[in-house]
Amino acid sequence: MAEEITLFDLPSKPPNRSWSLNPWKTRLVLHYKSLPYKTHWLEYPDVAPHLKSLSIAPNAEGTPYTIPTIHLPATKSHLGDEHIMDSKAIAIALEKLYPTPPLYLDAPELAKIEELWPQVMTTMRGVFMPKTSRTLLNDRSKEYFEETRKERFGMPLPDLEREVGGEQAWEQVRPILEAIGAVLKEKNGPFILGETVSYADFVLVSAMQYLTRLGGGLYERFVQIEPAFGRLYEASKQWLERDDH
Repeated sequence: MAEEITLFDLPSKPPNRSWSLNPWKTRLVLHYKSLPYKTHWLEYPDVAPHLKSLSIAPNAEGTPYTIPTIHLPATKSHLGDEHIMDSKAIAIALEKLYPTPPLYLDAPELAKIEELWPQVMTTMRGVFMPKTSRTLLNDRSKEYFEETRKERFGMPLPDLEREVGGEQAWEQVRPILEAIGAVLKEKNGPFILGETVSYADFVLVSAMQYLTRLGGGLYERFVQIEPAFGRLYEASKQWLERDDH
């Protein structure tokens, strides 16, 4: 299909299903806006070589080549053949090209969620990172993931799990989850803007989907701490159905 967007995503162990929260932000936008797309799966060590081979400029900061990346059909790009990296940059571009239904990217609640959720990821790194490697990744990605996270955190993932995982992480993350819950409940949900869907919801729904893919009761424990997460996730399930292509 000439009008089809290509989404570059990370595969999982069989059966292959999308798992990573950042690509899920993009999938949710594509599903919400009913945009046709196809998925190009890339194992972690193949991301940089493949995206570089497409003459994509690296990110200005952080990891040079990242997932998600999309390829826009030429008919929708002012530049002809255009690729966009980073879930937020992708959301901004898709909102300009396909403004209906809107994502409300200027909602102040989005800024709050974008400030709070990275704190969750940092606090729970000793829980999430080892479980991601054990549960979700194929061998080539697992090796890459474990080596790069060892460099990032200054220790192997089993050591990270022992040092900052477990119940201490759950105790530390509770007030952050409650702060996010306060934003979720301000307008009497299920969505952050009340009955109106926005990109801020997708930031959290993608995270809840990641937790369900990790398994081990992580999602259920988040909902136990803050039931508003469960209400949002259940209200968004129609945009989570496609996860394997």
